[in-house]
Amino acid sequence: MIEFDESNWQIKLLGNNQFQNYFIPIILLFGGIGAYSYVGFLSIFSMKTIQKVGIPTFNAQTFSLLSYGSAALVLGGFLLFSVLSNIGAGLIKFEKNNQQITLAFKGYPGKNERLFFSYNFRELKSIKIVYTQSPVPRQGLFLVLEGSREIPIWSGQDVSKFPRSESFITNLGIEMNLNIEIVYNN
Repeated sequence: MIEFDESNWQIKLLGNNQFQNYFIPIILLFGGIGAYSYVGFLSIFSMKTIQKVGIPTFNAQTFSLLSYGSAALVLGGFLLFSVLSNIGAGLIKFEKNNQQITLAFKGYPGKNERLFFSYNFRELKSIKIVYTQSPVPRQGLFLVLEGSREIPIWSGQDVSKFPRSESFITNLGIEMNLNIEIVYNN
């Protein structure tokens, strides 16, 4: 998700902590717990509850369920951690007075928890909007720096946001005297 604020000339990136991002990690965690603990782990020790249900003792199937359950627990835990810590949230601010572009993002905890970049307008060649019309329409926003370096700002498939983002970038280019490129790919 993305929010454009023309009064302050900034772009807010909402990050990973959104309602729809909780579904897959929770499904993976419940599936991993079921495969790992109930079928995989309990069959190794041949608990009496297993004999009542009819799950066979340890064999190749229980070993694979143990492996898949472990992988689902690790992947589900990692995805849930990413959602809860709101990875990717950030702010891109265009400051006309200082002739600066400031990019600040939230990363994974540790050494790179806060990612902060600052560029001068002289380093900025253009702001590029890329439209891709393959099976699913996509739009991408990029900062193009000297030396053909491209910094991705945002990429989305929500067609309803395309006019708003294009309007914001166009007005930003006029206000800050920046070059705008619009590229159509099929």
